[in-house]
Amino acid sequence: MVLLVLLLVVVLPVLDAFLAPCSALAGRSMPSSSSTHSRPAANLRMTTNIPTTSHTPLLDGEIEVFCNREINMQQIRAIGFDMDYTLAQYNLAFELLAYDGAKQKLVDTLGYPSAVADFEYDSTYFRRGLVIDKERGNVIKMDRHKYVRQAYHGFSPLAPAVRKELYMASSEHIPLYTESTFVNIDTLFLLVDAYLFAQLVEYKDRQPSQIKHSYATMYAHIRQCVDLCHRDGVIKDRVAENPGDYIIPDPGMVTMLEQYKESGRKTFLVTNSLWEYTDVVMNFLVGNHGPRNQDWLDLFEVVIVGSRKPAFLEDRSAYMMRVASADGSLRNVDGVEEPVDEFLAAGKVFQGGNWKYLLEMLKLKSGDNVLYVGDHMYSDILRSKRSLGWRTCLVIPELAEEVASLQRYADMDAGLQELRRRRLSMDEEIDAIYKAIRAHRVKGDAESGQEKMKTEPSPELKKLNRQLQDLEEGGERLDETIKTACLAYHYKFHPVWGKLFEAGFQESRFAKQVSTYACIYTTKASNLGMVSPERWFRTVRDSLPHDVYLALGLGGKR
Repeated sequence: MVLLVLLLVVVLPVLDAFLAPCSALAGRSMPSSSSTHSRPAANLRMTTNIPTTSHTPLLDGEIEVFCNREINMQQIRAIGFDMDYTLAQYNLAFELLAYDGAKQKLVDTLGYPSAVADFEYDSTYFRRGLVIDKERGNVIKMDRHKYVRQAYHGFSPLAPAVRKELYMASSEHIPLYTESTFVNIDTLFLLVDAYLFAQLVEYKDRQPSQIKHSYATMYAHIRQCVDLCHRDGVIKDRVAENPGDYIIPDPGMVTMLEQYKESGRKTFLVTNSLWEYTDVVMNFLVGNHGPRNQDWLDLFEVVIVGSRKPAFLEDRSAYMMRVASADGSLRNVDGVEEPVDEFLAAGKVFQGGNWKYLLEMLKLKSGDNVLYVGDHMYSDILRSKRSLGWRTCLVIPELAEEVASLQRYADMDAGLQELRRRRLSMDEEIDAIYKAIRAHRVKGDAESGQEKMKTEPSPELKKLNRQLQDLEEGGERLDETIKTACLAYHYKFHPVWGKLFEAGFQESRFAKQVSTYACIYTTKASNLGMVSPERWFRTVRDSLPHDVYLALGLGGKR
């Protein structure tokens, strides 16, 4: 009992900081399944009385470049870039072109109820790194071990028991979440798909007679309609009319590209967008807001449009065509001809092709001399790193706000970590009592003889049992406080899904992908121009649980 009293005396001051959010969370409402057309994320905004100290930011996530694997830029001979959501960042108006166009096609072309056309979009509800379960109508968030920490059916959270029943691994089935029934939200492009899917799931569940398609079919229809919007001009014609309404200018982009070219590196562009749209976007980004021209081509050694990534990074046999930049006409080319300089002088814009042709045009043989910058975890980063050995830079626009929030709520995190440390210390105390109880029982058995009847527990054993009960009950109460405090902290980052790089106290699956496949990562591509082209990006020390135990003063003699 004394152990428990001493423990709680130390912990209670920390617990007080979380009493307000506990009561706030108890009455916190979740998204209403009866309000498909509303903006459910807005209903999740939570205000608490958790004291937070305003710190002067030590780290500017808007401009920093973070390193997972060391890169000596002096060894990089070519730097390539994706375009959409990498060199070109888009605003909400751009997302609405896809969303509004897709929902209208669902109604007009595929016969969905007219009410679907009245749906409204909330771009903030979902986050990158989530996974869409097409068959079940769910969206889930996993930790680095692929344990599903959160699951929503439409906008309705699944109860823990239901979530575990659906997604807990068994001896017969271990889900990989790479199967065709799952869609990883690897790029910001897919936020539109996710939100429209959740709305249709809600609508179907409320009015099953009006939508008889399966959840998986509904998602396929959404993808079909969004893709069609990209192909039939619903999106790209509008952007071409006034790019400034949809593209966020980046004043540092041209300077960054010029800096690398002047340093002797070869720069290249590989985008899935076709020539006409690529020309529109790049003209705007370099500041040509009047009549278009091809001056932006001077920034690149080679330009590949319509690349069909990830196939571009995998298929050695994909054919390539040269694009006439004046009129966009195509002409077949039979591979890369020697001498390469003359081949590129005839035109350096191509459609399709594959990585092999690209390296030949860049006069490179080793992927370790190539740095590729992109936003799509699978098509840009994972495939180029795993298949070709390229060095990689992941663009994460959400990173700036994530880093700012980490610093803004540092005191809150420190309080939560103290609670967690106390719980780990309590586990050690409980473990010590279990061992003491076992030792007493063994000693008692030896003294009384194995053949004799069990005697009344000794006073010492009764005392140990009472201490064990008190500690275990205190541990359960502390667990609830930690759970509530953890939720309150995570909801400061996002009102539904919490921190981008964490799930509970574990790395999120997205964070694991970033650390595994992105050599470096940053908020925007032009941040590479904030440092010298000769920069040596170095890692910080990785840590394992034993490092954390030492830092927290945990553990001890057994």
